[in-house]
Amino acid sequence: MRPDFMRLSGPTIDRSRAGKLWPSTVLAALLFALTAATSTAALAQGQMRETDGPSSAADETAETTQPAEADEQADADTSENEETAETEGAAPSTGGPDNQLDPDDRIVPSIVREQREQYQQLEKVWGQRRVPAGLAGDIGAAQPSDSGVSAVALEARNVDFYLDDEVGYHVKHLKAALEPVEAGAPVDFDDPEQYVIHILSGEVLIRPKDLDALFNNYVLTYEPRSLSSVENKTSKDTLEVTVGARLFRFIPPVGGLPTKLSGPIKVADNNWLVYTPTSVSQFGMPVKGLIETAQLSLATLTPFDRPGVKLEGNQLLMNPETLFPPPKLKIDKITNAQLSDEGLTLTFGSDTSDAGYVDPPEAADSYIWLQSGDARFYSTLLVNANLQLMSDSDEPLDFHLYHYRAQSAAGTISSKRDGALIVRVPNTFEEDDLDPQQNSGLTPRSAQDGGS
Repeated sequence: MRPDFMRLSGPTIDRSRAGKLWPSTVLAALLFALTAATSTAALAQGQMRETDGPSSAADETAETTQPAEADEQADADTSENEETAETEGAAPSTGGPDNQLDPDDRIVPSIVREQREQYQQLEKVWGQRRVPAGLAGDIGAAQPSDSGVSAVALEARNVDFYLDDEVGYHVKHLKAALEPVEAGAPVDFDDPEQYVIHILSGEVLIRPKDLDALFNNYVLTYEPRSLSSVENKTSKDTLEVTVGARLFRFIPPVGGLPTKLSGPIKVADNNWLVYTPTSVSQFGMPVKGLIETAQLSLATLTPFDRPGVKLEGNQLLMNPETLFPPPKLKIDKITNAQLSDEGLTLTFGSDTSDAGYVDPPEAADSYIWLQSGDARFYSTLLVNANLQLMSDSDEPLDFHLYHYRAQSAAGTISSKRDGALIVRVPNTFEEDDLDPQQNSGLTPRSAQDGGS
């Protein structure tokens, strides 16, 4: 049976009950009218906003998007807090672990952030270019694999500098620039023909034993030759040379006539060294007067002309730039050549300034110090050089350029916090490096065609 109030939709009405339902019916009608009025007002207000223009639309946007803007402001505050945490070192709020290495994650883990900050500070020290004044004229922008400095500054003190097979000299003190032949290339210690040593200032001592090794092991290594078995002795202002001489390169066919020459060495305007014997003797008998009487010369009797050294008339001419094995020396000026019991001391000068060389990382009486520029050792590129080479004993350093690999392999390498490398090597070592670049066979005079 249907409830009584459903009978309102029927054809008959129970009037006794209708009186009881009247108040409810009126209340429902009022609620319906109020709802309709509200909807009509809202619709009218919307139509007005469509016709009122941009300002009304902006008001509507402000009213309807106020909750969204509040959400965006909250997000911005969170992002700002995260960025502040990154820059000020505070732990950021990530909503999760802070060690996520996702590239899209803007939050940097604290351990990475601290490493970056420390590296940025140390990089200022490592990247500092200490370029001497003489090398400062050609400086480019620094790159990770190029310091932008065209040469390597070298300072050496109290060092026996050997090339190969005991050929070398003693460096009392020297400031120089190692300049690559190819502009922009690093100085390659495995290729001594790839760079030159530009001497700015200093003193080099060529001892009698150095002269012996230079001529016997390097200059006079060809056949047929006029001179052999050279032995040198020095005293104040005098060089005495004992040599086997073959007249016209063939007489005698074996060995040579024992010949002794004695005289001073002077420096010519072109920086060549000129040795002028004042006495010549064979078998203990003077022959210089006889040679002059016969209108002959030493060059006629014993022809000798090699790169860097030659007999011309009765003088021996030597060019220090090319007299020794590579690397070639670049000499602006020899200011003095002094003979003594020690040997031949050459003093160098240059119009290029030698100022600006800083002290090496460790105080020492004997060292080679590379600063600024780029150098290659083995397959390692040293950018913005900062390297000090010393003996591992109390003895002065004996450095062997053509065998630096074997010598360094027998030594130790340490570093300073500022990036300086300290290399200590033994003066004696086993020359077991098999790299052909280390053998003088690439550059001896015997490998050159011709000669006299």
